[in-house]
Amino acid sequence: MIDTALVKQSVALMGGFSDSETERYSSLISAAVLSAADSIKEDVNENDPRVIQYAAALAYKAICCSADSSDNITSFTAGDVSFKQEFNLQESAENCLSFAAENVRKLMKPEAQADLNNCFAFLGV
Repeated sequence: MIDTALVKQSVALMGGFSDSETERYSSLISAAVLSAADSIKEDVNENDPRVIQYAAALAYKAICCSADSSDNITSFTAGDVSFKQEFNLQESAENCLSFAAENVRKLMKPEAQADLNNCFAFLGV
């Protein structure tokens, strides 16, 4: 089983989250851990840093999707002072996931690799 605590640490690092913020996202992190575990080959060490990074990137993407869809304030104006958030959470999460998926690709089941490429995997008859 993938060590969820290690994944939580990686998610906290990716998002700059505090312990309480990371705990708030534990259901998304648990789902990402299960998804990553289903994707890797059976003979792979589930606590390989590449697997941990992949699970964390999956969780971070889910967190960013939920944060991006909420009603967060992205701009503020008070008199002559204006502030606008230019950082794109979705894009950041996609980049993290793409990097992690490329690193873990050799450790994944063929059907999971096909899913990454959005293609068909012929596994035999």
